[in-house]
Amino acid sequence: MAPGFKGEKDYWKSGRSISVKTHESGQKEIEMFDSAILLIRNPYRSLMAEFNRKCAGHLGHATDVQLKSKEWPEFVSSYAPWWASHALSWLRFGRCLLVVHYEELQMALVPQLRLLTAFLNVSMTEERLFCAQSNQDGHFKRSGGQRPSFDPFTPDMRQMIDPFILTVDQALKSRNFSGVPQEYLPR
Repeated sequence: MAPGFKGEKDYWKSGRSISVKTHESGQKEIEMFDSAILLIRNPYRSLMAEFNRKCAGHLGHATDVQLKSKEWPEFVSSYAPWWASHALSWLRFGRCLLVVHYEELQMALVPQLRLLTAFLNVSMTEERLFCAQSNQDGHFKRSGGQRPSFDPFTPDMRQMIDPFILTVDQALKSRNFSGVPQEYLPR
């Protein structure tokens, strides 16, 4: 069986899937969609996940050596602004939008799927919900075991990332969405 989720490689207008994932964030690309689900993840976790993927593929972890290299701060300084601009662009140009936080999807998949299917105006049987819950990890799942032996986010990095979180939080609220989850907010 090929890695990934069913329908992942289908052409987005094929009709074989009820939704597609995109990382596009240009106005023209966003306006192609009548409606969208904006999936937002804690930027600190998102940065780590993407750096892990970049360094060690879909299943591996970046090493302490990689996190101490100059590549890590360069990655953070380019990816963190993208995290914010991606969400801000969808909030600005998205027509009909549902905002879902990745961590809420992880914690409560079935209730979140019910919200998603209601938004998409599709029905979902209990059997399909059970199937989704039983297969929610797909074939790409990093083991939770290997963590850096130190906090890879320096105070300077946090000083850069935290204002992005607050900006996205404010933009969500200005569009009448609840803000980012408390766990995202700077302490």
